[in-house]
Amino acid sequence: MVVILGLVAWAYQAIQPPAPRICGSPGGPPITAPRIMLRDGRHLAYKEHGVPRDKAKHKFIYVHGFDSCRHHAIVATELSPVCLALLFLLHVCHLSFS
Repeated sequence: MVVILGLVAWAYQAIQPPAPRICGSPGGPPITAPRIMLRDGRHLAYKEHGVPRDKAKHKFIYVHGFDSCRHHAIVATELSPVCLALLFLLHVCHLSFS
C-alpha cells in the first residue's frame, strides 16, 4: 500500500508543469521588445516602423488578425521600395502591437 501511494505521489509530481518564467526576472527570458504596462498589470509589446514617433506628422496603428503578430505589419514590411520611400517622405509612423 505504501509503495503504491509513493508511486502515485511520484507520478503526480512528474506530470506537474514547471513554474512559469517571467520575462525580465532572474532566471527568466530577457525582454526583447519595447512595451508598456496596462492598468491591470499586464504588458503590451509594440514595434514602430517608419519615422520616429516624435518626428511623425501622421501616426497609424496596425491591428493584426488572429494568426499574425507585431512583426507581420504588412503596410510596413511588404510594400515596394517606392511606397516605403513615400511613407518616409510623408513622415508616417506606423505602430503594430501584440
